[in-house]
Amino acid sequence: MKGIVIEVIDNLGAAIKKRRRSLRMTQEDLAEFSSLSVNFISKIERTGNQNISIQKLDTIAKALQTSVITLIDESSKTPESQTFVNKLSNDRVFLDKLTNDMKKLPVEQEEALAKSFITIINTFAKEDK
Repeated sequence: MKGIVIEVIDNLGAAIKKRRRSLRMTQEDLAEFSSLSVNFISKIERTGNQNISIQKLDTIAKALQTSVITLIDESSKTPESQTFVNKLSNDRVFLDKLTNDMKKLPVEQEEALAKSFITIINTFAKEDK
């Protein structure tokens, strides 16, 4: 079964790098904790056009002790704005349940929902600016 692949949202790699550094982790540490290669982590952090599966992004988020939604939110933040996702991220139980429930769906449904959430997040982020 092919995993959901999403285009990396602008600055997602920078958000991953920022979070990793705030935890004083090296790329090697993140690779070890996420069971991904150092090369993959490096590409995600430095390449704006890299694609990533939602499963791998979730694995990275867990290794960074955060959520996918928080990483997406951090990638779209500007100093002046507080996005819709940031407001939602206060409800950790809801977000964890949502992420786990999405993983149970057939790949096509999970992909459609993930794209819809990204559209919603980007819409609200633009309105908050």
